Amino acid sequence: GYYNKVFGSGTKLIVSGKSSSAPANSEILQKQHENQMIYVCLIEKFYPGVIRVTWTDEENEVTDNVVRGDTWKPTEEGEYSIASWLTVPAENKDKNYYCKYEHESQQHSLPTQESSMKNAPQEGNCSTVFNGDVTLPDHLLHRAAYLVYIILLLKSFLYYFVILFFIYR
Repeated sequence: GYYNKVFGSGTKLIVSGKSSSAPANSEILQKQHENQMIYVCLIEKFYPGVIRVTWTDEENEVTDNVVRGDTWKPTEEGEYSIASWLTVPAENKDKNYYCKYEHESQQHSLPTQESSMKNAPQEGNCSTVFNGDVTLPDHLLHRAAYLVYIILLLKSFLYYFVILFFIYR
């Protein structure tokens, strides 16, 4: 009886002396771009890097127009961060959406409609942010750069889909 055990490709075992830590920061950044609201759920500095991030409206999980970024390590400390973004029509901007994360250390749900909501830098300010006239803390500069990158990425995605649509319809 030859016996062979194969782990599924989804199995990843990481053995580390580091104990698990809950995200140090989680927040939703929002930006209105033309007729769309873009919500970016930013979850920072957690360990290990396995996390589940979902978006829901008042009752159901939202899967359309959700882009989940990969986890990344912004520092050498070995902690991970992740961003997930949701795009909704601007007329839904008064509707409450929730970014929910499940990490082995804790679960949490953040609402989009909160008085303490931080707005992403407006387009007009981007130049001042990147000119170095304004000295921003490093992580804020990265965040602004990241948001601009996300918006450009979304634009190119849309462009790409339009082209594909015309080629393959």
